[in-house]
Amino acid sequence: MALKIFCVSIKVHNKKALQQRGPLLIVANHPDSFFDALVIAANCTYPISFLARGDVFTKPWHNFLLRALNMMPVYRQREGKEHLHKNQNSFDASVAVFKNGGTVLIFIEGICLNKNEIQPFKKGAARILQQAVAAGVTPAVLPAVITYNGFKHFGKKIYLMLGTTVSANQFFNNTAEPENTAIQRNNFNNHVMREMLSLYKEPPSKKYKRPLYLFPIIGIAWFWHAPLFLLIKTFAAYKTKGTVFYDSVLFALLLFAYPIYLLFLFLLLSSIGISNLSSSLIIAAHPLLAIIYTQSKK
Repeated sequence: MALKIFCVSIKVHNKKALQQRGPLLIVANHPDSFFDALVIAANCTYPISFLARGDVFTKPWHNFLLRALNMMPVYRQREGKEHLHKNQNSFDASVAVFKNGGTVLIFIEGICLNKNEIQPFKKGAARILQQAVAAGVTPAVLPAVITYNGFKHFGKKIYLMLGTTVSANQFFNNTAEPENTAIQRNNFNNHVMREMLSLYKEPPSKKYKRPLYLFPIIGIAWFWHAPLFLLIKTFAAYKTKGTVFYDSVLFALLLFAYPIYLLFLFLLLSSIGISNLSSSLIIAAHPLLAIIYTQSKK
């Protein structure tokens, strides 16, 4: 429901690919921070484990929360060479997920730039697959490409293009000589790059037209939601200035604040003498109007 309110449309090509059981490794591009993971996971039938940038795990309560959400840290050289050895723990955990028939999502570029472009790949995905095959597990690999019609606005249009799965043992085997491991990784990355380039679809247009007959409803929807939305929008813009996290933080804040906002609004209405039934109907109308407001931008 939150994505229905936040996004005008999410068009998924080959959605059935996300309905299969694991072991499965989804390799995706990474244009819009952790919002990419939300869009992919929301369209999956089964739970996903995520590989995420390691620097967000530094605080104890961040670490606890992120791991509770099935996230595993991956450290890059820019976050300090002293942390790189910790990646092995996450690679081991990924293999354990595969052994249990699960799904892992990795953003193979290892960087987010708020651009609808496919960036050069890192070696993390290939290393995980090599380790999995060596452990006797052969995950399927699913390439995914996601594009947005904007990274700084509410009511975005999204394309999620999913490719065809291929078995990891087409690239890796557990009898390879050490000198061949780099060749296997390069072959895998080259294959995924070709697949992603073939899947890439230009982002949807930002232009839209709203039907005139919906303007009264749209006006009510805006008036009812403006106090919460403008406050959170301003706060998110301030906290994420100069970063790629605006969309993701805005969505997350709205996701958690909206139910609280509606609860306080219900209490306010009740306190001024409006019946519980009328208050409930007003509260129930809020998300419905919000969806109409967003979907009318098509």
